Amino acid sequence: MSSLSMFKYGKKAGYLGIATIVLALIPVVIALVLVPGLPDEVPMRFDASGAVTRYGSKFEMLIPAAMSVAFGFGIYVQTARKAAEHAKDSMTMAVSLAERFLRSGVITTAVINVANAYLLYMVLTGTNPLVF
Repeated sequence: MSSLSMFKYGKKAGYLGIATIVLALIPVVIALVLVPGLPDEVPMRFDASGAVTRYGSKFEMLIPAAMSVAFGFGIYVQTARKAAEHAKDSMTMAVSLAERFLRSGVITTAVINVANAYLLYMVLTGTNPLVF
């Protein structure tokens, strides 16, 4: 199902659908670019003083990418299915539902992108920016 199919529920739903898919794919692209160049073990947890308390595999950096794809595409597909069901009864309801689900998809994938950026910063610098 392409992003263009969301445009049948209005421009706003179409653009939200595209944004959800793009935001879902950003961590994948970042992971494909950065993970091969990382050392085998990277810092994953810090204590209150900023010292590393756990090292993990560089492949743990693929978890945010997998979550982003799962949530982004899951919300997108769920939106299309639910909106199509409601379109039989009321196109207004289908449009409203599509916009609501896709807005949620944009917010969810954006939050995952922020978490991924934070994790990447910690891994690349070896420091936790939230330790004061």
